[in-house]
Amino acid sequence: MTRFAPQDTPASLKKLFPDLTEKQYAELDQWYTGYAASILRMYERITSDPEAYARFLALTNSPSGPSMTGKVDSPKTTNHEP
Repeated sequence: MTRFAPQDTPASLKKLFPDLTEKQYAELDQWYTGYAASILRMYERITSDPEAYARFLALTNSPSGPSMTGKVDSPKTTNHEP
């Protein structure tokens, strides 16, 4: 995995979070590195199994429709019992 120096990235941590200490920058960099590694491992795991990858594509490629298809009354027309 290629690691970029902070000045080579489009938005460095210091630009995004200008008020942090150097220790906080180091901790944040470590957290982002671990997060990116987790995402990469998930991607590699899914793409290495053709059946899992096909399920992933089926779940992410289909457009989702509305989950509520019935009429919803507005609060003004709903009867509230005291």
